[in-house]
Amino acid sequence: MKKSDPEIAKKLIIKQADRLTLLVLFASISFYSFSVNNQGQVFSRKIETLFGKYLVNVPQEKVYLQTDKPYYSAGEAIWFKAYVVNAASHLPNTLSRFIYVELIDKSNAVITRVKIKKDSLGFAGFIELKPELSSGNYALRAYTYWMQNIGTDFFFKKNIYIGNAIDNFVSSRIIYGKTINDQTPVSIIFSDASKKAVIGKTVELIQNWNTDRNKKTTLITDKEGKISWLLTDETVKEGTSKFIEVSINDPGYQYKNRFFIPVLNNDFDVQFFPESGNLLTNFPQIIAFKAIGPDGLSVEVTGKIFSDQNTEVTQFSTSHKGMGKFTLQPNSGEKYYALVKAKNGTEKRFELPASQTQGVSLHLSHNKSRFYYEIRNNTAIQNSALFLLIHSRGRVLVFQALDQHVRGYISESLLPEGIISFAIIDSVGNTYCERLSFVNQQNTPIINMETDKPVYGKRKPVNLSLNIQSALGESLTGNFSISITDNSTVKQDSLSDNILSYLLLCSDIRGYIEDPAAYFKNNTDSTREKQDILMLTQGWSRFNTADIIKGKQEPLPYYMEAGQTITGKVLNIFNKPSKNCGIILFSPYRSTIKLTQTDSTGCFLIDGIDFPDSTSFILKAKKKNTIGDVEIISDPDVFPKTDVYIPVQHPVDTLAFNDYSLQSKEKYYTEGGLRMVNLGEVTVDADAIKKNKENHYYSGLEGTRYTAEQLENYPGYSIFNILSMMPGVRVSGESVYFRNSDKPPLFLIDDIESTNDEIAYLNANDVEEISVFNGANATIFGSRGSNGVVAIALKKGYIRNDETPPSLINISPLGYQKSREFYVPKYNIDDVRLNTPFDLRTTIYWNPKLELDSIGTAHVRFFSADKPNNYTVVLEGITNKGEICRYVGILRRED
Repeated sequence: MKKSDPEIAKKLIIKQADRLTLLVLFASISFYSFSVNNQGQVFSRKIETLFGKYLVNVPQEKVYLQTDKPYYSAGEAIWFKAYVVNAASHLPNTLSRFIYVELIDKSNAVITRVKIKKDSLGFAGFIELKPELSSGNYALRAYTYWMQNIGTDFFFKKNIYIGNAIDNFVSSRIIYGKTINDQTPVSIIFSDASKKAVIGKTVELIQNWNTDRNKKTTLITDKEGKISWLLTDETVKEGTSKFIEVSINDPGYQYKNRFFIPVLNNDFDVQFFPESGNLLTNFPQIIAFKAIGPDGLSVEVTGKIFSDQNTEVTQFSTSHKGMGKFTLQPNSGEKYYALVKAKNGTEKRFELPASQTQGVSLHLSHNKSRFYYEIRNNTAIQNSALFLLIHSRGRVLVFQALDQHVRGYISESLLPEGIISFAIIDSVGNTYCERLSFVNQQNTPIINMETDKPVYGKRKPVNLSLNIQSALGESLTGNFSISITDNSTVKQDSLSDNILSYLLLCSDIRGYIEDPAAYFKNNTDSTREKQDILMLTQGWSRFNTADIIKGKQEPLPYYMEAGQTITGKVLNIFNKPSKNCGIILFSPYRSTIKLTQTDSTGCFLIDGIDFPDSTSFILKAKKKNTIGDVEIISDPDVFPKTDVYIPVQHPVDTLAFNDYSLQSKEKYYTEGGLRMVNLGEVTVDADAIKKNKENHYYSGLEGTRYTAEQLENYPGYSIFNILSMMPGVRVSGESVYFRNSDKPPLFLIDDIESTNDEIAYLNANDVEEISVFNGANATIFGSRGSNGVVAIALKKGYIRNDETPPSLINISPLGYQKSREFYVPKYNIDDVRLNTPFDLRTTIYWNPKLELDSIGTAHVRFFSADKPNNYTVVLEGITNKGEICRYVGILRRED
């Protein structure tokens, strides 16, 4: 990923996200916009135009990942399917053709990053987990390059737990005692693979946080294999996770691990949120609140509200995940505070937001499929100059002049699913208040699963049919993925994010949401109340009403990545931009050769290339008639900062995960994984590896050849200098002729026909060998070789050394991941069914590219594993109309 020069970035935006396509996208969005009365028609059209223009100029994208499992073990692969949709419509018609998926640890370090290219069936890939990966909580993050324009808050994030039962020669567990006077007793117990205590070993501890006190220390394990010390509570820089690294460096006991330290104090914070943002005096209003602990998770509290005269006004308590609400009627001139007590007995005082006599507020309630609104206008502005604006994901739904209609209702049937914004604005674009609400219509497509048998035995074929239809019974098309897992070892978390909760809820508001799927459990009054409290406390959505109606739009530095590019700049000997400088790009992948030149600022851009990961490129800059050599500098891969919230604890079923971890370990070894063995320091003597030579079809038929060993005697020599030393070759400047010929020969670079200009970029450092063919030797090239042939083989994986001129560089940018198919054994073959080792799959079947037939049915076939555990089926997807699909079912197994 490149952070390009602004001028180049602008070209890429125009080139790769052309305006015509965006306008077509805008036209495809269905609007519900109308004006309830005849007032404000002109302003209504202006508002719709502003929102429409915003959706065209800033077409936001969402990414969602379905993974094959909720948790993993080291040595496995995380299989995922990515859904990239338009943030406003949820239509899968975005222009980005690449996504980035990262595995991030608790210290916000990126463990693995992969780039996925879109194919005809969407985005799918995997992340390999190294067998030495430490146990702990991690996060998956996914985004497109374009999404950086909106900020990392709206990247996809999913917390996952990864265990490690493979590297268990030494294992450890940490125990925290009760905190007294900001000091917490901490013990770590070490045991070996036989569960015996590791006694008398020196353990080195290193902490990562701010102070130097106890930064590094050593302790000796006691007879229980334990070390103990007091951990002092110290604040750390915001966004930093505390961790302690422990290591044993003893022959036979090589061990290293990292423990992330949870927050060990009893502190908590409470924030208060007046409904719609303003706390007006002299009439009752709803105030919501949210209590969180220092670990960022919810805290259950009770409290009382007092006036500044210390008179108790009301009481409150949390009703869901640290959230709740109460009613307060502030009096003019009075201030209010809350005394709040957590379950652990800690009590704190918090000031409420100051009340105000001037302003506008909006109260919202829901009853019998209607949203009722009431507006209080405590300003000098007439109601007729104020408007009620309702929009969802940037699409205007209702625009109504208030006039005398300060109370009313909106039918829920007019509103789409997801977050809805109610705002009061005036005719010059000022926003006075805003209130978020949530609509959960639960009218997703209907999915039915049929099986060919009621129960399946060991290693038997399973045939499933999954039919997907709209609520009206119409067959649908779209993009789908399916995961089938062992129900005993893989416990699905019914409260964690899924495609419905993410696309309709989490993707549209900032901040961490605990148990998001709980808000989609049903459509009862209780669930609606939880949804409403969340809307009152969670913060604002990705579509900022005030900015949109003001026409405010920040520059977009990141382009829509529809193709792969390589960018950079060239400087002359005076360190100034070298304009109109020729650039040539070489790569052994598909024998790629590209030519371009720098612009007026010395910058260049090479597009029209396609390359997977681990592809190496050689870039050469050449400027004729210039003093000295030029320097070419490629733009490095630059990625967004990692600032992901990962809770310390993990919500996995401990017993189930232990079984899963042991089964994954056994599976790893059964399939050929290497056992982890700790060895002392060893020295290995070996002969140098000989260079591999690639034989071409003309190898051995040339008249003259300069090998890599011979070319090492002429470092930095141009190809023309080398050719001039070969018998029968005449060189004049950059023109080459063979004896008895007045026409230039055929030039081949890695078997691709090339020109003199391309040859001019090379020197002896770039080349593996040069072969010359003339006369009879050239007949193998047919008529093309009638004037002789110069065949040049480039070095493979060439790395620049100290002698490489600054005009030549070697780069390996991040390319896209090569596809790989999830392995499912085929037991219809006797040799496989009878001789294969014990089948220990936990993911029984994974297909990220599930296709539907003409009647909307997907056919799935696989073979069952050995253990007689039931299977859980999870299907997710997006239809071509933007409808969100999710299905969970059970397959029965028996011996």
